[in-house]
Amino acid sequence: MDKQKLKRNIPLTYLFEFGKNMGFTQAIWVTYLATKGLSLVEIGLCESVFHITSMMMELPTGMIADLYGRKISRLIGVIANLIYLTLLFFVDGLPMALLAFVFCALSYNLESGADTALVYDSLLALDQQDTFTRISGKREIILQSASLIGVAVGGVLADQDYRFAILGSILLGVAVFLVGLRFFEAPYPREKAEMRTMFANQFMKPWKMVKKQPDLVFHMVLVAVVLSSVTTTHYYLTVHLKNIGYSLSMIGLLLLLQAVGAILGGYFADRLKRRFDDALLFRLFPWGIVFAIALAPTPFFPISLMMLGFSDSVLYVVLTNRVNRNIQSDERATILSLNSMFFSIVMIALFPIFGVFADRNGLPMAFFGLAILTGLVALANGLKIRYRR
Repeated sequence: MDKQKLKRNIPLTYLFEFGKNMGFTQAIWVTYLATKGLSLVEIGLCESVFHITSMMMELPTGMIADLYGRKISRLIGVIANLIYLTLLFFVDGLPMALLAFVFCALSYNLESGADTALVYDSLLALDQQDTFTRISGKREIILQSASLIGVAVGGVLADQDYRFAILGSILLGVAVFLVGLRFFEAPYPREKAEMRTMFANQFMKPWKMVKKQPDLVFHMVLVAVVLSSVTTTHYYLTVHLKNIGYSLSMIGLLLLLQAVGAILGGYFADRLKRRFDDALLFRLFPWGIVFAIALAPTPFFPISLMMLGFSDSVLYVVLTNRVNRNIQSDERATILSLNSMFFSIVMIALFPIFGVFADRNGLPMAFFGLAILTGLVALANGLKIRYRR
């Protein structure tokens, strides 16, 4: 075991994720598709196809990462993202847009689970797993800093020409692929059997975990619902801001507030986890998101963006740490993919329903409705935690 190469995985992950999350299309794809003639409902369908693909492919791609290596999975994910960006560049209607989002989903699927599994198992091999929460917080800061830069630069490029933002993202993807080639596969036990048997055995592992650890699964589903509301608010808020007269450059600058909130959340997540019980954090932060969604269509939307970013980061870091602490290395990527699959299932329904409701009643009413829905979920979560205690 080469410990120096294993240690190198952590800074390489920082660099890899910085480049991968600095895509210049992340804040402008909704308005870009709108300029191509797609309605809000059709844009919602694109997001639904993204999450239908994610739901179907999360476990298979997680199994690929566990059976064939996390490095391979992450590199194929970058290639899938490059295909998505190429299709997006040439999109001329709904069918091509839907196909683009299939590849976009695959790029996330292949990275989801494999990223954290590579980091955690590298730390496990170095006997440094106690540093995982702190490293996760740093990753969240790096991710959000990259997103902050990507949103700002993407808005400026898109104001000149949307295609500039897409081409810039393609060049960035090539650079990220070259960084990923330097990853060193962390040691972990792998299934050795006939291929059909390997996949069958791997497929059963997350379902066994569901039966053994229902409380862990409950928090995975809770966070999936709440963070789906954050994602929906983020994307449709760009449309709302454009409707009320903000330029794409200004929208990009305003969305930086969410990234700043997320950076602060990543910074404080480890401190909050060490000071407070997980149950308290899972109970408190969904209400912060409810309040933030309600503020989104009001003149106080800058506060909303900060709160969305902060709460999203804290919930994600705390949940990821809890999941990794309670699963084995040979099932890590698969079960982390199950976690992402829950998110996709919620988004499949939520995103287009929000779009239909917004088309009929206006975006402000849709945001208030989403806040009420998320509040009901937060209330049910609080009652369950109180009842269990």
